Amino acid sequence: MIRIVIWKDTKGNILGFSSEGHAGYEEEGKDIICASISTLFTTAVNALEEQLSWKDFYMVTGNESNFCEVWTPEGITDKERETANVILKTIIRGILDVEESVREEYGSDYLQVTTKTK
Repeated sequence: MIRIVIWKDTKGNILGFSSEGHAGYEEEGKDIICASISTLFTTAVNALEEQLSWKDFYMVTGNESNFCEVWTPEGITDKERETANVILKTIIRGILDVEESVREEYGSDYLQVTTKTK
């Protein structure tokens, strides 16, 4: 199962999100659920790098845990926060849409998304 945690602050700003695990729907390289989530995470990283010129704000490990996390850097400007929120809210909308589709089509054994406040 892929477990995604979305982190927000008390104001509703998105601080980041992490993903761990494999969906296990299909063999590696053919799993449409893993591919969907990987695409959304890659899009988030690329958009934040392109729009805000951020570097070193994410981590990916390709080991058996298949872990990825994306965090907004500390000390960013209000303008950067606003831009990051637009990008991250769009990505999270996509993640939640994938979760809903997967649950409806394949069941709840493949993807779980939770939101936590930090």
